[in-house]
Amino acid sequence: MPSLNILRAAQSISKIIEAQHPILRTNAQFESLVQNETEVWRIKLKGMIRRDFPFEKVDSRLAGWRASMPFGDLQQDLQACLNDYFSFCSEVGRPGNKSFWDKELLKLEEPKGQNNQKKSNCDVTCQLLLDEWQKGLDQARSEWELQLIEEQRLDLLEKLKQLLDLLEELDKQLEMLGLDTGLLIDLSSGQLSDKDISQLKRWVTYMANDPGVRQLCDLLGKMRQMEASTRIEKAKVSFNYESFVPDINSREEIVGVELGRHIEYALPSELALLSDIDTATLFDLKFVEGRLLCFEMSGESPVEMIGEHEVDQEVEDEGQQGPMVICIDTSGSMSGMPETIAKAVTLFMASKAREKKRACYLINFSTGIETLDLGQSFGMKSLLSFLKKSFHGGTDVAPAMRHALEIMKTESYEKADLLVVSDFIMGTLPGDLQKSIKVQRDAGNQFYSLVIGGLFMTPSVRTLFDREWVFNPDSSSITELLNFQRHIGAKANPAH
Repeated sequence: MPSLNILRAAQSISKIIEAQHPILRTNAQFESLVQNETEVWRIKLKGMIRRDFPFEKVDSRLAGWRASMPFGDLQQDLQACLNDYFSFCSEVGRPGNKSFWDKELLKLEEPKGQNNQKKSNCDVTCQLLLDEWQKGLDQARSEWELQLIEEQRLDLLEKLKQLLDLLEELDKQLEMLGLDTGLLIDLSSGQLSDKDISQLKRWVTYMANDPGVRQLCDLLGKMRQMEASTRIEKAKVSFNYESFVPDINSREEIVGVELGRHIEYALPSELALLSDIDTATLFDLKFVEGRLLCFEMSGESPVEMIGEHEVDQEVEDEGQQGPMVICIDTSGSMSGMPETIAKAVTLFMASKAREKKRACYLINFSTGIETLDLGQSFGMKSLLSFLKKSFHGGTDVAPAMRHALEIMKTESYEKADLLVVSDFIMGTLPGDLQKSIKVQRDAGNQFYSLVIGGLFMTPSVRTLFDREWVFNPDSSSITELLNFQRHIGAKANPAH
């Protein structure tokens, strides 16, 4: 019975949620989330019913009285059993009908010479009492279970409503940013909590509502593509041709001899049998049995056919975006709005990396570094935990750059794009590190910088980057400084 009540409650939840959230009919991911949450709720509720029944001691006491039947001291034991029963009735607010049971006790006063009759009456009275007790306990259990199921049903409905409202809003914001909910998070696996999703929504909402940050994310999302290439591949080419196929309705030419009863196609030797009365009977017999020697006739009709053959052809591959390494400045100077922007940009870039199936490596740096390799398996929960880290300490980009260069030497991050997000309130880089960066650039890696704030990096550091963007948080404006300066420099020095 409890399982049936739980199943009905679960079905009620599904109907209400589907009516309130039509998106479930078109979004299989959200539907799977609801199903998983409901199934977990059912399992949890079954455990609560087995574990938390408030009258478990009463049930054990009743079982003890049943086991002690028949009573040894009739009146005394019956009175003790009645006291336990009245206590239970008082606890559950059930009428105990005390006057009736007091009368039954009076009937059990021992008349002389009727001990056997007294015992029989006591047994009947005790059985009736225990049955009434069991009936009351079953009713109390049923009422408690229904109340518990209803309370838990309402709690789950509220939880699912809040979660789906949040996810629907998140889905809209992600669509504005060109991100796919299914690629960004796997809701069916239960990898994200409600708090994680709420935090994710705050970042996404910020990106969607700030035009400057949204433009910045779009700009960074289009970072360098690898050069296009061509390849030879087999391709099937269709062509039309005419073919002749047998036509059962056409009898144009003789192709052989067959047995049959087609008189018009009968061989002359068979027809000759009809010239004599004696042999005519043989002809009739062969006709009836279909054993006449007849000309086999056939014909063909032309049919338009489509054929295929393989050819070699050149195919141009679209440029594939390579791996990505993101270095995020988490020093104290980045606290406040720069921190918010840096985290939003990192979330967007990591999400785009998963969408484009790009390997992605994150490095937080201040006085030390912390790393997170997203690789091909995207861990949103790990990323959110990574982004929760507070911004403090001084700025030392050198350890982060050294680590990034080592990562670029690995096969997974060969020809990677490196993006440094910082206010660049820092000194110059060591000479050996600058040389290493130039070596990696010559090897096909590209280096980008995003300067958040109004301060600019030193000229020696600037020369290490292929492109430099400056984002002003106050005006939400973006300036592509490095490319502009190089363009002006090229015009001023055409010889170079």
